[in-house]
Amino acid sequence: MSLNWRGSEVLRRVREAEKQGVDTTMAAAILHAKANHGSGAHALQRYITRSAELERSTRVVAPAREDGQGVVGRWGSQGLVYARRIEVGFQGQDRAGRMVDADAYPYLRPAADVEYPKLKSRIQRALRRMRTA
Repeated sequence: MSLNWRGSEVLRRVREAEKQGVDTTMAAAILHAKANHGSGAHALQRYITRSAELERSTRVVAPAREDGQGVVGRWGSQGLVYARRIEVGFQGQDRAGRMVDADAYPYLRPAADVEYPKLKSRIQRALRRMRTA
């Protein structure tokens, strides 16, 4: 009896499952980050949104893709100057010359802390779906 080893096919499926897992995790983190605001948020050390600009700016910046060492993707707030200041706080002088001492109200990091540990199971689930398809 001979064995037909299809290693390249197995690796291709694993990479595809990794991409699906990363994309799913980024999407879940974005939903979590967007929901991390609202009335009473400051008491929970969260940002209170007024214009929803922060939510609109939070998205997938680069979908999952292979790089030289594995699969990577990028998400976050893009195109909104004050997003970083909300996430990490800001002390100093702004462009108008005013002194600012703004507290941090993280919304991206807490979303990552909740969703990133689920990446492994999401990759496993994607791989199982490929096997049954």
